[in-house]
Amino acid sequence: MHIQRIQYARVPQIRLLNHNFRPERKHLVVTLDVDGYQPPSTNDFLTIYHGLSDLFPTLHKHSCCEEWENTPLFLNEEEGVAIKWVNEPADVAHLVEHVIVDMQCAISGMRICSGITCGHRTPENRFDLFVECEDPKVGAFTAHFATYLVTAMFTKPRLSHRYRDIVRTAGMIAARKNGFHDGCELAARMHWSNAYGHWVYTALTAFGMVGPKAED
Repeated sequence: MHIQRIQYARVPQIRLLNHNFRPERKHLVVTLDVDGYQPPSTNDFLTIYHGLSDLFPTLHKHSCCEEWENTPLFLNEEEGVAIKWVNEPADVAHLVEHVIVDMQCAISGMRICSGITCGHRTPENRFDLFVECEDPKVGAFTAHFATYLVTAMFTKPRLSHRYRDIVRTAGMIAARKNGFHDGCELAARMHWSNAYGHWVYTALTAFGMVGPKAED
């Protein structure tokens, strides 16, 4: 998958599709191209979902498509799976949306966060994800990180729980409104080895939570 564009804007008309959107909130708008998702050559939706919910247990608490005005009639549902699906590439774009929602709540402390996934007519593999957002830096970080994790699940049986430390540290940075100077400072603060602190710091930099990319 590849992110074509990220915007931070107020899109009032999107409330016509999902009445849960709050009029006072701005939106993270992620234009995403879905490539490489080809079950059975890659993992199917349920395998990817269960792998992600093992990493992010609060995904099981999400509600899905409850207030959509144009909800498809052919959505699939399964007990214990909080996200509905259609057996198309839209499913993984929809998963990215839910992971963005989940991480924003964990990092920014948002109690409730709503989103919706909309497909383009051309090209058919392009989607716009609209997610309520209070902090554009956190929004951009979660968009990049969520896309990476969902893409990784195309071929992996599971994801390392070490990724939780990246989300947890991002939450500390968001709460402090400043970052760590380097991996050694992060390691000292978290009582990690320097090597592990460097790994987490490198990931935070790569996905835009710290460093020059975070200022874009």
